Amino acid sequence: MDVARIREDFPVLKRIINGHPLVYLDSACMSLKPLQVIAAMREYYEQYPACAGRSIHKLGEEASNAYSAARSKIADFINTAEPEECIWTRNATESLNMVASSVKLPKGSKIVTTTLEHHSGSLPFVERARRDNLKIEIIEAKDDGTFDIEDWKSVIDTNTSLISVVHSSNVTGTVAPMKEIVEIAHDRGALVMSDDAQYAPHHPLDVQDLDVDFSAISVHKMCGPTGVGVLYGKMGLLKSMDMFLVGGDTVADVRYVDGKIVPEYLPPPEKFEAGLQNYAGAIGAGAAADYLQSIGMHNIELHERNLLSFMLKSLKELDNVTIFGTDDIHIKTGLVAFMVSTVNTAHDVAGYLSDSYGIMLRSGAHCTHPYHYQMGIPPSKGTNRASVYLYNNRKDVEAFIEGLHALIEASS
Repeated sequence: MDVARIREDFPVLKRIINGHPLVYLDSACMSLKPLQVIAAMREYYEQYPACAGRSIHKLGEEASNAYSAARSKIADFINTAEPEECIWTRNATESLNMVASSVKLPKGSKIVTTTLEHHSGSLPFVERARRDNLKIEIIEAKDDGTFDIEDWKSVIDTNTSLISVVHSSNVTGTVAPMKEIVEIAHDRGALVMSDDAQYAPHHPLDVQDLDVDFSAISVHKMCGPTGVGVLYGKMGLLKSMDMFLVGGDTVADVRYVDGKIVPEYLPPPEKFEAGLQNYAGAIGAGAAADYLQSIGMHNIELHERNLLSFMLKSLKELDNVTIFGTDDIHIKTGLVAFMVSTVNTAHDVAGYLSDSYGIMLRSGAHCTHPYHYQMGIPPSKGTNRASVYLYNNRKDVEAFIEGLHALIEASS
């Protein structure tokens, strides 16, 4: 993988921050955008900025074709059975909420989730359980972010209707044994919602092979634009789900009969895509999928593992640093969460590295307060997270370690 060439596709990497070359280690929050994605979105706005699926004139036709092609590109990226199983949303949060709010669940059944979930992967299901008086049970992750598969076997029973589980943690980076979890769930008649916001940008994702029932993706983490997400769902389940939003583009016809308005709704995906859509964002998402596939997801995965191995080794050599998550790089996405014992808060660490070295990383509780409480870390103190992606190189990690070492020396 030619990282030097790839870096040329990301103009922001040429920036100088406070006298230092930009080192971007916050891709787990927001990935950088390549020129190819920017160009695809610019082409829409400059050449055919019209409504897809509505206007039949030339610009509308071009917009419709590009919008449809983008859905097919995303479907190919995650290997769905048909493009119509991909629903455009604003982000993974909306995708997760759509399932939590709209999937039909038996009365008195149980929902299962974990302490490792992003708030978006747990709170919508907590609220669904409260709304419908369902039971909800929490599986506690191990301290290193892995799961004991026996816990899944004991918690998931024949009364369980739905499971929400993060495929790759945004704090520990650990990858859940999704195939085993799905098999256990399906054996007991439960559906599985996979939060793939952190997994899809960094690993090959095959929803059919995993046999997950639903998957949520945030495009802004996979070199695409902000404000675009994807919900994958098996077609039979999408057809059976309740409406999430209704209005324009969701209907085949709305009749007025005997003083009543009688709607006839379209099948998925239109069923869930009410109103004017983010056409430029969808087209940018398709371009991002094309871009990543042109490089190869296996190549990206291997590149990240090599950087992750170097980062873990280097961090372990520093004093006063505590690392969270497993050391096994084969079940881990390219990020490391850590604490510096000589510095008051994670924000102090991130602020110092940004101001003094031009190094961008995340600080806080990363929308995973339960795991931080489980580890005895107040969210106000938080942890730092350094995350790598396809455009990072060994020099980025070396600069990060150098800056962190300087901070530790100054604060000890």
